[in-house]
Amino acid sequence: MDGTLFSTQELIVHCVNETARKYLYRSLPREDSLWSFGPPARNIIRQFARSIPDSPASEAVDYYDSLYRNNFREMATGFQGIPELLQGLNDSKKSLAIVTSETSTLSKYALEAFSLHDYFDTLVTSDHVSKKKPDPEGVYLALKNMQLGPEDCMLVGDSTTDIAAGKRAGLLTGAALWGSETWGDPRMASPDHSFSDVQERSTFFLIQSNLYRR
Repeated sequence: MDGTLFSTQELIVHCVNETARKYLYRSLPREDSLWSFGPPARNIIRQFARSIPDSPASEAVDYYDSLYRNNFREMATGFQGIPELLQGLNDSKKSLAIVTSETSTLSKYALEAFSLHDYFDTLVTSDHVSKKKPDPEGVYLALKNMQLGPEDCMLVGDSTTDIAAGKRAGLLTGAALWGSETWGDPRMASPDHSFSDVQERSTFFLIQSNLYRR
């Protein structure tokens, strides 16, 4: 979802740093080891909250969530061509699923903000699984919900953990290179295909939309 359908990198970095300033009295530079505990970003918040007396983890996560909501529409950006791609996939009767490390509440909020929620048959979030990507648990659950086998599907993601989860579940995989590389370049996980932009992804599925006609 994040980094594939829309970009929240600037938003996440802002909200994590604002939360860190409030509770750690400092920001987190990108090279700080605490970033390795994400995604999702709330794992970073929980991790640094452990070093604070009385560990206000729940309070800090709530503060992060409120910042995320309050700044989302201003700082999150949609990728050009995504609505047309999703509409084309729907029109061609393809099933669509999201497997994300985000919570259900923030996932639904983000999808509704970009008017993308109606395109998907199932949404699997961190609230539905016990193991996060690269474990394939979430992918398996999405397949079960759609009543499809791994041989019928492709997983497209912008991180190494996305690609690894897809491979472990037996899916064809595609790297979304138009997304951010907050959590690592997906090509490092050797995807089956790489897509430099949304148009290339659309062409792969032979979707012709008005966006690309000249």
